[in-house]
Amino acid sequence: KAAADKKAAAEKKALADKKAAADKKAAAEKKALAEKKALADKKAAADKKAAAEKKALADKKAAADKKAAAEKKALAEKKALADKKAAADKKAAAEKKALADKKAAADKKAAAEKKALAEKKALAEKKAAADKKAAAEKKALAEKKALANKKAAADKKAQAEKKSQARKKVNSPTQVNSQKKRDSRTELLTVSVSLNTGKIVSIASIGILASAILVSAMVFIAG
Repeated sequence: KAAADKKAAAEKKALADKKAAADKKAAAEKKALAEKKALADKKAAADKKAAAEKKALADKKAAADKKAAAEKKALAEKKALADKKAAADKKAAAEKKALADKKAAADKKAAAEKKALAEKKALAEKKAAADKKAAAEKKALAEKKALANKKAAADKKAQAEKKSQARKKVNSPTQVNSQKKRDSRTELLTVSVSLNTGKIVSIASIGILASAILVSAMVFIAG
């Protein structure tokens, strides 16, 4: 009986050892699983964190790219507006210059026309003055000629009357000489009047010719 109890006790102890070993192994496996799970959870957390950081970087890059694109677009629009304004300013300046040139040309033309009219008026006034002077000279010449003719006729009449009276009287040498001297002076006066009349006619003819030349020149310039 003692041997049997000893054997039973030994078997009981062996079972207890086996159970303890099994429990130890199970605890070790459980611990290993827990550590494995902890590592897996840590790795998953690290992966999740890395993915979040990667996503944040991608979002940051996308935001930066979007901002850069917006700034680039804004710069392009600003440049386009500046170019459009510059073109408008250039066009306005060209139109302003064209208007100024047109006005300057019109002013120049008006000044030239005014000058031409003034010159034409001056020529007309000069011609009128020349015509008036020529008419006055012609009139003076005619009056002088009329006076000369009148005087010549009166002298001729007086001379005829004196000759007639002289024939009725007794002719003396002294009277004959006096009559000859008077006749000679009368002839000289007539010749002098005739010569002066010829000079005046020549001067008047030259004046009329000069007036005709001046009129022709004025017509040529006006044309």
